[in-house]
Amino acid sequence: MEEQKTDILHKVHISKVVLPILIGIVVLAYMIYRQFNWEEFKKIQWNFHTYFWIGMAIFIYIIRHFFISARLRLLSGFEFSWKKAIELIFIWEFSSSVSPTSFGGSAVALYFLSHEKLQTSKSITLVLYTVVLDSLFFLLSLPILIFTIGPLVFRPGLTSFWEGDNHLYIFALIYVGMLFYTAFFFYGLFLHPENIKKTLHWLANRKILKRFKQNLVRVGNNVVLASHELGSQKFTYHLKAFFYTGAAWFLRFFVINLLIIAFSSVSITDLISQIIIYARSQNLYIETSFTPTPGSTGFAEYLFSGFFHDYIPVGLALVIAIIWRLITYYTYLFAGIIIVPNWISKILKNK
Repeated sequence: MEEQKTDILHKVHISKVVLPILIGIVVLAYMIYRQFNWEEFKKIQWNFHTYFWIGMAIFIYIIRHFFISARLRLLSGFEFSWKKAIELIFIWEFSSSVSPTSFGGSAVALYFLSHEKLQTSKSITLVLYTVVLDSLFFLLSLPILIFTIGPLVFRPGLTSFWEGDNHLYIFALIYVGMLFYTAFFFYGLFLHPENIKKTLHWLANRKILKRFKQNLVRVGNNVVLASHELGSQKFTYHLKAFFYTGAAWFLRFFVINLLIIAFSSVSITDLISQIIIYARSQNLYIETSFTPTPGSTGFAEYLFSGFFHDYIPVGLALVIAIIWRLITYYTYLFAGIIIVPNWISKILKNK
């Protein structure tokens, strides 16, 4: 049993939890050296206003966890209790925290679900449909935000989309890529799954893609399975799934709004300011989704100040960035260290 437990622990990358922590420490040390202003830090008034809005940020992130758990229960056909769904979301988020890209968690999630007595078709449907739902949220919301507030979505002071800003190029590249794979899976899940299966099987037989043959064949088969599963669902099922998805993502990004309010010396509760801060929070996530470090560690903290320096008091960006990452990232990282081994032990005991 110990050998089996060690093998499973290796698969979920428990040991890799050390890497993001070390990267985070190095980046924070560098930022403290370059940016930290002790005089400005001493000016922070740790009063009811500050604690209230930090508490609100923590509260809405807890609510966000319940929305994701509700989606998991819905997509699993309510096979999971609330307690089990909340536990699995912790594991899912932990997997994302120790994976180099935003999709790493989905791959490991399928492994976890396969050990939860969930039908294979449901497990595959849940993971693939989750990817589509998440991507649809970004594909639909980002154009709306850009149309509403213009170039300020990308960074402070940007007055034109044609200024050649690097953030704009990165955003465009990621958006097009997201549009492509979302269209691919949407076509396969809801329109013609057999065509996707044939295409992937054809690609699997090309010599240049030989090393990916098994994965391509598996994805093709999975798309057909998931399509049959989703085809039997009513419209309200998809509506609820998208609502839970949208609510969860909105609350995730709105945390930064509340933290900036907590530390701002002036009122920034007007609607336009809140929309701009929220839009940049979403764009920051997009730009750091495909970074090479686990959970975008280092990149997210480093870019934070540049995205919000027109709303953050001078010298306080680092303080807000640390609290933001503690709430949205390190909580899952440290919780996973406890929850994942306990989950594995229960699975092995049941076997």
